[in-house]
Amino acid sequence: MSTITVFTFEKLPKIYEICKSLNGKKFSEAWFTAKPSKYNQNEVFISYWYYESVEESLKRVFSEDDSYEIVSFLKENGKTKVLKRTYCFINLLTKTLEIYRGPDSKTEEILSFLEKLLKVKFIPIKLKSEELQKIYSQHSVELKQVMFKNIEGLIYDILRGNYLENNKKFKEYLQKFPECLRVISFRPKIKFLNSYNKYQVTINGDKGTIRLSEGMFSWRPRYEIRQIIFLIAVTIGLLVS
Repeated sequence: MSTITVFTFEKLPKIYEICKSLNGKKFSEAWFTAKPSKYNQNEVFISYWYYESVEESLKRVFSEDDSYEIVSFLKENGKTKVLKRTYCFINLLTKTLEIYRGPDSKTEEILSFLEKLLKVKFIPIKLKSEELQKIYSQHSVELKQVMFKNIEGLIYDILRGNYLENNKKFKEYLQKFPECLRVISFRPKIKFLNSYNKYQVTINGDKGTIRLSEGMFSWRPRYEIRQIIFLIAVTIGLLVS
């Protein structure tokens, strides 16, 4: 599944000023490219370029034995690093920064550089239980999975099923532990670019992440992701719909 980590901010300059502050800026062996989005007037499309060792890169794709052989071959031919890119988007309407990877050291690195260049503090989004409930009840075709935190001695309790919003046990949990719902997985009620619309979206209210099941694509179209970000922004009060 693909993961996006979402942050919010108080105020940023205009689109062209953001691009001017970021585009071509280098940090050792890493750098940004930034340009206005072709498809949304409120959005900046940012790429963070960096080098990664071939060992690190290949371990994510191959088994340890296979990666060892490939790495050895590449090193013999003078290849020790690969150029990688992480996509980011800043939207001035929704007041969100999206980093197209999960929370990790590289995400923190990108975040620190953006804050330094733009002179702004980015804050991870948080969603309360009632906000997660509002999202699946108003913007979902089907609720597929939920995670409650600190239930009856368990750190987490996960419920799975088809049309979970009608599940008796789920309703009992909500009534008994109304503030403990922390993660939801659902089929979104949005406009799609194609007819294949059965993939799941998982929103983690604690981590501020969105996970997208791959379906027919390794990445969902930006047109669809933007709608998911918009409904989250409306729900948590970043803008008024």
